Amino acid sequence: MKLTKHKGKGNILEVEVADAPDWYVNTVRRLLLTEVPVMAIETVEISKNDSVLYDEIVAHRLGLVPLTTDIKGYVLPGKEEVDSQEYLAQSSCKLTLEAKGPGVVYAREFVSNDPKVKPVFPDMPITKLLEGQELRLIATAVLGTGRAHAKWSAGHSFFKRIPTSGAKTAHENSKDIAADASETDYLLRVEAWGQVPPAEMVEASLEAYTKQLKEFDTLLGSVQ
Repeated sequence: MKLTKHKGKGNILEVEVADAPDWYVNTVRRLLLTEVPVMAIETVEISKNDSVLYDEIVAHRLGLVPLTTDIKGYVLPGKEEVDSQEYLAQSSCKLTLEAKGPGVVYAREFVSNDPKVKPVFPDMPITKLLEGQELRLIATAVLGTGRAHAKWSAGHSFFKRIPTSGAKTAHENSKDIAADASETDYLLRVEAWGQVPPAEMVEASLEAYTKQLKEFDTLLGSVQ
């Protein structure tokens, strides 16, 4: 298998995958959606909320705010952390928000204890406050993967076969044109939501694939 960058700009990356079966490329695509770790708000402590939105709605909206992520700087939380919802510094980050009305409360008003973890889209509205109203809260962002919840999904991905040159045929009585496609060469497109660059997403998915294969090999060896 050979990976070659086809084109890319911003949060979009297209990679040519040569000499690989379709099941392998599809597995990488699935891992891009479920195994790339990113930060997302998991718990919220609201001390004051005068807005028209219930606390639960505010917390839900915060969970949907994409956060920039330093993959190498954090580790996934252990089972005890998840069960107790008491997360260690190595797997989580605190963000505080204090806002007073009148006006719209935006994601940019978060103050993070890690400058590398901040809203991808600063102008995302959270709620609206009237004169004299306040919103005060402390949110805990935790490293996670899309396999656990969609809020930890780093982006979207799909792939297609690369057409073989000069192999176009027109359908009978139709203006549609069909092209023969390669059975081993594919174009993989990655669209990142902004938490991590698309190139890092590809690297993380391949690392996750290698780890899973090693774990499978170990389990297979234990039953022989």
